[in-house]
Parts: sequence; C-alpha cells; structure tokens
Amino acid sequence: MKKKLDVFFIYSIYIFELIYTFSSMFFNNYTSRHSISTNELGQPIYGKIGIFENVFKISYCMVFIVGVLYILFLIYKIKNHEIIDLKKNTYLLSGIIFMDLVLYGFMLMPMLVSSPAMKVVIICFIVHLLIYMKDKQIFVLK
Repeated sequence: MKKKLDVFFIYSIYIFELIYTFSSMFFNNYTSRHSISTNELGQPIYGKIGIFENVFKISYCMVFIVGVLYILFLIYKIKNHEIIDLKKNTYLLSGIIFMDLVLYGFMLMPMLVSSPAMKVVIICFIVHLLIYMKDKQIFVLK
C-alpha cells in the first residue's frame, strides 16, 4: 500500500481539480446570469446554489493539502531510503497540466492564475528536480 501512496496522492489531485473546476464554473455561470440578493449585513444570499461555492472552496483547499501530503511523503521516502519512481510521477503530474489545458481551453494565463493544481504541480516539479539532482550528486542539499 505504501508503494502506491504517492500515485494515490497524484490521482487525488486530479479528482479535486475536476471537482473544483466544474463547481466553480457552474457557480460563476449561475451568479453571472442571476441577480443575487443580500441580507441586512450586505452578505449575498445564494440559496441552494451556495453549496457549489462551498464545494469549490473546499476542493481548492484539498488540492493544496494533498499536494503538501505528496511532498511530505516523498521526503519520508527519501529519509527511509525507499525507491521513488520519479519518472512515472512526473508523467502523472504532466497529465494534470494537459487536463487543465483542456479544461481552460488552451489558454495559459487563466489556467496559471485560477487553477490550484497548476501551482501544486509546479512546486512538485521543483521537488522532483531537487530529488533528481540530489540522487545524481549534481546538487548537494544540506
């Protein structure tokens, strides 16, 4: 089980990114086409559609939490001198980039700005590069 935990974290990022993208698109589409009333304090009242706001906020946070867990798991594997399949993990993370390109209509800037998975993927690529450089004795981490 511990062998495939890193792949599980990457697939979880896929799932939470899809949930985030579709719920935020649905919520933003609804709020742009309907008028939203406010209460006495000036806070918006969304009604039943407000659940999508909560879902995309939670899934946004979950992408970052899973990304941090993935990085911590890589560090744990390094400390215990276990094998990490960086090539497979990098390919899986590249799949997230392709998925985001399709979801955001091949527009780079909106994807980089609004996609939480892109931020996590960039950080994971940097961690993969550091691990690779450390193992190849090119770069010495203290």
